[in-house]
Amino acid sequence: MVIVKTIVLGVALIRVAYVLLVTRYQLRHGGVVSPPMFASTMLFALGVALMLVLGASVLHLLWWFPVSAVLGVLLMAFPSWTNFNMACLGLLAGVKPMKDPFTKR
Repeated sequence: MVIVKTIVLGVALIRVAYVLLVTRYQLRHGGVVSPPMFASTMLFALGVALMLVLGASVLHLLWWFPVSAVLGVLLMAFPSWTNFNMACLGLLAGVKPMKDPFTKR
């Protein structure tokens, strides 16, 4: 049972890291980012963090994943959640350095 819990936690952490890294790459290179998918990932990451802090069973992530997908999309209807996600996307994108027209870089 310990092996199953370790695999579930590993897959959850890898999925969150992968989506965040791909989203960062897309933002940096002018690609299209889906805000509902990002919102679902942020909600799933919040669930993973709460599960680790509270010491709950890792197997709760098996039902939390589909619930976070649905809730992430539904919460986009609320302006405060949308503002939070847009702020997170802005932080994830970072500041792109401006090119100085007077230097030959």
